[in-house]
Order: sequence, then structure tokens, then C-alpha cells
Amino acid sequence: MAERAETTESQIRELSKEEGREMFDRAVRRKLGISGEEFMRRWDAGYYDDPDDRTKNPAEVMELGMLMDFAR
Repeated sequence: MAERAETTESQIRELSKEEGREMFDRAVRRKLGISGEEFMRRWDAGYYDDPDDRTKNPAEVMELGMLMDFAR
């Protein structure tokens, strides 16, 4: 029977709300060239009509949509 490796250190680091907002903002700026705040404003206003429709939006829109919880 193969031995199981035990992990002594956690590989997951929790982010504070502020760190989450900063991470989200950096990702949006890098991928779309707008602020995280602007992305959320557009998302909430329906600017990205169907976020996972890649014929209407770049793939990054859905990816960033999934990260939005870090900023809210």
C-alpha cells in the first residue's frame, strides 16, 4: 500500500476584504484595462448582457465575474 504524504502547512491563505478588493482590481485592470469598481458597475447595469457568451464578451468577463465575490 502506498504511503500518503501529509501536509504540515496550509497551502491556502485567506484574504482580508481589502486584500480581496485589491486582488480583484488588479485582475480587472490587467485583463480589461478598467478598474474593478467600473467592472462591477458595468456588470450590475447589464453591460455584459450574457457574460458567458464569448461571441459578445471576451472570455475574461466570465473569469472576472467569478472573482467578484472577493470585492463585494
